[in-house]
Amino acid sequence: MVGNTAFQTQALSAPGKVALLAKPGGPNTGVGRYVAMMEAGLRQQGVDVARVAPVAPPLPGIYPLLGRLKLDLRAFLANYPVWASLPAAAITHVTSQNLASLLLFRRPPGRTVVTVHDIIPYILRDSPAMGAYRSVAERLFDRMAMAGLRRADALIADSAYTKRTLVRHLGIPEQRIAVVHLGIDHQRFRMQLPPHGLRARYGLPNDRRFIIYVGSEDPRKNLPTLIEALALLRRAIPDVALIKVGRAHFERERLRLKELAARHGVQDAVYFLDDVPEDDLPALYGLASVCAMPSHYEGFGFPVLEAMACGTPVVCADATSLPELAGDAALRFSLGPNEVADMVVALARALDPLERAEMRRAGLARAASFRWEKTVQEVMACYHEVGGLSA
Repeated sequence: MVGNTAFQTQALSAPGKVALLAKPGGPNTGVGRYVAMMEAGLRQQGVDVARVAPVAPPLPGIYPLLGRLKLDLRAFLANYPVWASLPAAAITHVTSQNLASLLLFRRPPGRTVVTVHDIIPYILRDSPAMGAYRSVAERLFDRMAMAGLRRADALIADSAYTKRTLVRHLGIPEQRIAVVHLGIDHQRFRMQLPPHGLRARYGLPNDRRFIIYVGSEDPRKNLPTLIEALALLRRAIPDVALIKVGRAHFERERLRLKELAARHGVQDAVYFLDDVPEDDLPALYGLASVCAMPSHYEGFGFPVLEAMACGTPVVCADATSLPELAGDAALRFSLGPNEVADMVVALARALDPLERAEMRRAGLARAASFRWEKTVQEVMACYHEVGGLSA
């Protein structure tokens, strides 16, 4: 893993209190998983942890009025908070960059650390093709969150790529940013035989091999390239199909993908699985012959490591954080004019039995180095470095 250039990692005791500022909810998203594992890991280290959620400020009459206009201001302010009841704590750890909008309105007691998973929406704010903002308000509040990052005592970036973007796009001094990779829950994500009935439950035919993609249809995820690559690949390997796991956060993109699949004649070879329980995800990775991650932009990219931990070969774009995570254990393809053809070559190699055996071995070894215990220790080192907790 990339070394932490800002802080030294060591086993440290941690008297004092840490407040984790996080949205309500369970570990069914990448950020939710991070919060759950950090809370559990810090408690195991003897840290007094309080989990705090943003609260909507009292605005009598405003919320019902906006609700009649189908605008959920409470939900919006949970993503970009302006208020929270913060306990007296040595460290307030803001667990996602969008929550840093709070720092423009409230200065937490003690020291403040913010985890930045990525600032991709901000980077792509003026991109017609890949911009993620769905309203003027979202653009405004995300800009406020970026300003809030500058008020933190220290930032923790999920990847060296994310650190570079903070320096380049926000001008934050690199010495204020630690790189701490996330971990994988190796008790859940491990090699296992797919349970009986898994294919039937999701309508997956027995006579097909599968490429799996886990994530949204966000334009930056580059799924049209994957659909086009599937169509070309099936000319040589007709039994291969695609499983797309995850809800359609971008309904327009879902329709676009279905139209593209129909245009290429592979509409019956693409399976959209919207509601997959967390317990079934490792089994689906294990069922698949290869995991594809074709994104143009990723701040971390959990599926790369989750698939490797399940023994599934990975094909990913050679871009942003993905090569940092995958190392030499994945087959990478370059983005550009030839990316469809290059992805087809990589997928075909990953489907070859001899290549698969070596990729499985390398992937398992690579994923094993990403452990939540290590993440927690490195985050605690950051707490101590900013002076929030005594050694």
